[in-house]
Amino acid sequence: MEEKEQLLHQFHDWVNFVHMLKDRDAGLWNSPITEGKWAVRDVVSHIMHWDKYFLNEAIMKIAEEGRVATQHQDFDEFNEQARQIGRQVNINALAEQSIQVREQIIQQISSMSQEQYEGVYMDDDGNDFGLSQYLQDFIWHEQHHMKQIMDLLELNFQN
Repeated sequence: MEEKEQLLHQFHDWVNFVHMLKDRDAGLWNSPITEGKWAVRDVVSHIMHWDKYFLNEAIMKIAEEGRVATQHQDFDEFNEQARQIGRQVNINALAEQSIQVREQIIQQISSMSQEQYEGVYMDDDGNDFGLSQYLQDFIWHEQHHMKQIMDLLELNFQN
């Protein structure tokens, strides 16, 4: 399997994970992943908010214009906005939105030429942006969060 397909396959794991979470009750979704940390719904909204940002400011721009428009974000502010958005929608809608946005990213990258995929694009801050590195970074990031949630599920199962 070539790198692009392999990374997209791993990137799709988030879709499968959220499908699994959809079947869980609201108690889990509102439980903090560990004491003093975000609830599961906050984590899902966090990933979805970043997915939307990169879909609109990088993935679609590469596909349509051959450029990116990403720039440094105040992570705390961005993540708090994501958390608030996740609190304003019901759990099923949040899960569906998260799945839909992730599938849009996968579809867009899948349909890109190898040249587009391998391109290095300059963001609005003058930094290099490459799709392979983006996928690798976010796979690592979401695997970290999936592990936290799986640890919570295991803890709930034991109790």
